[in-house]
Amino acid sequence: MKVTYENSWEYTDIHIDVDIPYREGYQMRMLRENRIPGLLPVKGAGRDGQSRYTYRINGGQSMEELFGTREMKKRDVERFIEDLLNTVGAVTGHLLEPDGLILSPDMVYLTDGHYRFCYLPASGTEEKLSLCRSFHQMTEYFVKKLDYHDTSGIILVYRLHKDTMQDSFELRKIIEACRKEEEELKAEKEKRKRTRGTGAVPDGALFSLDDREDGNDREGREKKEGADRKASGLEDTGKYRYTQASQSSMVKEEPVRYGKIKKAVRKLKGGRWGEWQDLITETDGHGRKGIL
Repeated sequence: MKVTYENSWEYTDIHIDVDIPYREGYQMRMLRENRIPGLLPVKGAGRDGQSRYTYRINGGQSMEELFGTREMKKRDVERFIEDLLNTVGAVTGHLLEPDGLILSPDMVYLTDGHYRFCYLPASGTEEKLSLCRSFHQMTEYFVKKLDYHDTSGIILVYRLHKDTMQDSFELRKIIEACRKEEEELKAEKEKRKRTRGTGAVPDGALFSLDDREDGNDREGREKKEGADRKASGLEDTGKYRYTQASQSSMVKEEPVRYGKIKKAVRKLKGGRWGEWQDLITETDGHGRKGIL
């Protein structure tokens, strides 16, 4: 399969030449007679025992051009997936095989705020990949272009890359799982914020209550504690006195846990996914007691 580009000031034509004789089957007729949402218009012709398919682009940018100078955000990945799923639905609705979609950054164009795809109706070409395999290769492109400061984008792309390594998968279920995980993460963050805002004593904090002293020792202790509270701005409740416990029961602070993001980042940086090994995130440089 050979790809060439023909540019003019009004439009760009993409030519795909395939080393098989041109035969106009039902797929080509369906593409010619119908305006299928999400697909670039295509024309087919025979040439020197080969098949040539031409796609015309009026305006817009390819993904390769679009993200050649900037990083991808989570919203960019979500928009691509949303447009791809809509296009797959339109293609199958016209009795076409979704494996005919070409998922390559230089052949996917963003026009009028939506991604549009090339559909190759020729069958039997060795270079042609299944849609599942093509999408997994796109996740590798996401890995290279992703903004590593976009934590929610990291979680999304990590799961997409991992869950699409198998031969077949259901993309909608993967996206739903990503959204559920993100909602759980947001709920966990809100819970930590509310806990900090109310000044609640964390679980694991230990105090020693001693209400059994009397006599001169008790009176002397109360005077000393009152002076200490006055100096520090604390008020005496008059009901209990908090005295320092033994070394083993001193106040303890429960370490802050990074939760699912840190877990995901550890997996990403574990070396299993190749390109993720160089990942730099906002959590780098923070100790166990830091706040994400």
